[in-house]
Amino acid sequence: MNETTEDQGPVVEVRRARIEEIRPLAAEFDREHRREFGSPAEAPVPPGGVFWLAVDADERVPLGYAAGVLRPTGCTLGPVFTRAAARRRGVGEALLNSIQQWAEDTRVPVLEVSVAASNEEGQAFLASLGYEPRRLLMTRRTGPDRPNRS
Repeated sequence: MNETTEDQGPVVEVRRARIEEIRPLAAEFDREHRREFGSPAEAPVPPGGVFWLAVDADERVPLGYAAGVLRPTGCTLGPVFTRAAARRRGVGEALLNSIQQWAEDTRVPVLEVSVAASNEEGQAFLASLGYEPRRLLMTRRTGPDRPNRS
């Protein structure tokens, strides 16, 4: 599926992808996550996942990817990653629009996107596309990295 972004952006082609095609972008996502948060990204390539790749339709350069996990209740996406140079150019929106169309075509009842609680920009972006918070996932570390709460 081709998506045309705003005048300043590229024509973006989004398609289902094989895991080998998204591994370089997943590694880039993980490096960026480590720089920003000081820890590895959680499942940049989820086991048993389904994947989408966004490329510049003219130059064939990868611009971003999305990974999802199918569940009985729907599909949970995460990560949805766009390369830094392609951000704010419609790539993320093209990815999600294509995935939403896929979900409708394949009768996936619910599409969820996992986003970090600290990622306010990502949450605002998803809200602008009609996504709403439905639940909050809370985590607690175990083992030696767990903060001591005496």
